[in-house]
Amino acid sequence: MDIITSHNALDFDGLAAMVAAGKLYPSAVKVSCGTLSKNVKQFMALYKDSLIIRTPKEINQDKVTRMIVVDTANPYRLGKLKDLALKTGMEFYVYDHHPAAAHDLTGPVVEIHKVGAATTILVEKIIEKNIDISSFDATILALGIYEDTGSMLFSSTTPRDVSAVAWLLSRGANLGVVANFMDQPFSGEQRHILQELLNSARHYRVKDVDVVLATLEGDDFIPGLDAVAFRLFEMENCDAVFVIAKMQGKVHTVGRSRTSNVRINEIVKTLGGRGHEKAASAATKGVTTGEVVDLVLKQLGEHVNPGLLAQDIMSTPVKSVPKHISMEEAGRIMLRYGHTGMPVVEGEKMVGVISRRDVDKARIHQLGHAPVKGFMTTSVLSVTPETTVSEIQRLMVEYDIGRLPVVDGERLVGIVSRTDILRTLHGEDYPEDHQVLYSLSGEEVENCAELMQERLPARLISMLRLAGELADQHGSIIYCVGGFVRDLFLQVPNFDLDLVVEGDGEIIARGLAQRLGGKERIHPRFKTAVVDLPDGTKIDVATARTEYYEFPAALPTVEKSSIREDMYRRDFTINTLAICLNHNRFGNLIDYFGGRKDLENGCIRILYNLSFVEDPTRILRAIRFEQRYQFTIEKDTLRFARDAIDRNMLGKLSYRRILQELILILSERDPVPALERMKDIGVLKYILPEVKLEDVSRTMLKRTPIVTSWWLERYHQTSLKSWLVYIMIILSSLDEEQVNEIIERYALDSYARRCIAESLQIPELLKWFNSSPLLPSQLHDVLHNWTDEGIVYLLLCIRDEDIWEAVVRYLDARNQTKVEITGHDLKRLGLKQGPIYRMILDELYRNKLNGLLKNREAELQQVKIWIKEEKFAHVLDS
Repeated sequence: MDIITSHNALDFDGLAAMVAAGKLYPSAVKVSCGTLSKNVKQFMALYKDSLIIRTPKEINQDKVTRMIVVDTANPYRLGKLKDLALKTGMEFYVYDHHPAAAHDLTGPVVEIHKVGAATTILVEKIIEKNIDISSFDATILALGIYEDTGSMLFSSTTPRDVSAVAWLLSRGANLGVVANFMDQPFSGEQRHILQELLNSARHYRVKDVDVVLATLEGDDFIPGLDAVAFRLFEMENCDAVFVIAKMQGKVHTVGRSRTSNVRINEIVKTLGGRGHEKAASAATKGVTTGEVVDLVLKQLGEHVNPGLLAQDIMSTPVKSVPKHISMEEAGRIMLRYGHTGMPVVEGEKMVGVISRRDVDKARIHQLGHAPVKGFMTTSVLSVTPETTVSEIQRLMVEYDIGRLPVVDGERLVGIVSRTDILRTLHGEDYPEDHQVLYSLSGEEVENCAELMQERLPARLISMLRLAGELADQHGSIIYCVGGFVRDLFLQVPNFDLDLVVEGDGEIIARGLAQRLGGKERIHPRFKTAVVDLPDGTKIDVATARTEYYEFPAALPTVEKSSIREDMYRRDFTINTLAICLNHNRFGNLIDYFGGRKDLENGCIRILYNLSFVEDPTRILRAIRFEQRYQFTIEKDTLRFARDAIDRNMLGKLSYRRILQELILILSERDPVPALERMKDIGVLKYILPEVKLEDVSRTMLKRTPIVTSWWLERYHQTSLKSWLVYIMIILSSLDEEQVNEIIERYALDSYARRCIAESLQIPELLKWFNSSPLLPSQLHDVLHNWTDEGIVYLLLCIRDEDIWEAVVRYLDARNQTKVEITGHDLKRLGLKQGPIYRMILDELYRNKLNGLLKNREAELQQVKIWIKEEKFAHVLDS
């Protein structure tokens, strides 16, 4: 187990360096070794659900083999992890910017650089490895560098720090958020005027926005009024602040705002000032501070928009859990809805709040079975629908609470979470638990009607238009989706229609069946239907739905939803394309997740970072699609796949589900590249640990598509299971005990077991083939009950051309040979009905296979000879 840690009394540079190290070592667990600095503590009160950092008690320290230590190299600064760091045999990766000392940690990686911030070193590594980060990540990393460089003003700041910040800004680092948590050193004069301003500060409520005005009367000019204003802004924790100070005969006005609802530049413009929407200043002669205060208050009335209230951002209706359910079940429900916490109710009364961290703690202590009421927080702080967002943020920070119920009277009407608050700061770029990995496509609509007309059969086009017509009649919107759309762009024939309805899919399915003369099969639980048409065509119809996984590797549960959410549940971006079929939008491409671009770039990309955790079979599907289309698994997707494999997510799947995916891979035209990829990524060792791919015959694997194609063309056997042929080839490198273990593990059906049993006979069979001439009748005695797959595998094993020709002659003959006489003929020849009939007919068949009998007359003549010779007398006597 790998952990990432930093020094005790963690500051922003240490925290940011840990976050950066997490990008370089994604499978490592971040652990805080002790206390947090004041600013970091405030930061974590708001962001702890997004930055999962464990305490030493929450990990099994006995399993830690490597420590990635950042912003310190001194083991004695590691607080509660000091003893672990001093443990014999521990491996260290160290990234630090402090001068080296005698007792520093040593290890395979020790990078100590003379830069202003340790975070800079790790940002350079991220740039070097071309790792993408979100603007949220960039903001945290920038915060670490800004703090340890004094906003680039400390003499220890280097060009490397500036370059690192420049790169972070290019990745969307939010300096407004950075500024919210920065401390700046003050001079004695600045501290004095800050105290004066604090004494004069007055709060004004303007359209539900909290604005502070503070005044100062002085003679001397004191520089840094903007910094003092900013510090006052922080201390008063308001939405906007105006500092109005008279110095050297001028009235200086400095304004700061944390919300777009207060446009500072518009307000100070009347004072002759200028600046940005959230930060501006003015210096005015010939006025008093009182006059400026009156003018600012008047302008506030004109340039302040109403602030956001709880009712504007709350989630409603409120999902809750009853107090008697188990912690394990509460965790599943939170995972289901993507919440970090939920209210606990008794009847209609809210009695507490439970968080996902509480659930995690219960699991650590093997108390997942315990009821929620024993772990929930009962001192529940609540707000009203009219509470301002700034007040909610203050309450969350002050009380370190992650969610606030919104109560109207005694009725629970909504809930505001940290995520809701953070979205007001970061917008939609703030990452959820499920971090998205796709890029949103542009707003321009692409219409595919002409493309469809060119590449699809006319009958299929008419069915799609009929589906759109039915949807229009029932007030629904209908789309063709998934592989059908993907393969349309790739020019791969695929006429399996998969339709999704925003509305009632069941009604559309019934309408299609009626209009096309087919039959519908409805599956209410999964909100799906299948329309079977007389010509064998099948149309899948589903109500737009969202899937959630109650626990990792579980089968999904389904709820009605929209086309966007329906697409979001898909495995890869290339499978999220949809084409609208309604009359006025027929052919419009719906591409929420950049699937069209990934198709053009040949890229396999999951939609969010927990995709492989929720459904590890997607790892196998990623490999299958990558090799089928000669695409490439996108680097983050590959990283998350490897991480899921390392965490043994595949081990949480049932063998039945793994077998289903393995069958699909082995049913591909040429599955060998996929098998190689499975080995490369580490999948093969989990699903077939006995198999060493290098021991499997490459010649047989490469010849299989050729031989199976020859077989299908020659004998018109469309039911051949090519995957079973590959299974036999793969298992041929194992001993019988290992083969039986795999058969039992995957609970292979009787037909598959029969094929494998046949394959085990082939070594001895080949020896016999080599030792004697082969008549078709002899081969028939051995092979007449064999499966097609077993015979194809036999052909693959044959190296001698004469033996191959002999077996093929038999196969050709058996398909063309038929005994023409019947039991009625034998009865007319005076033979008593019984087992002798079968014996005679079988012997005739053998003779015809060998070319000894040509027609019905020859058959009758041969039977007469056998009767005369009493060849079957022993059967008649018995």
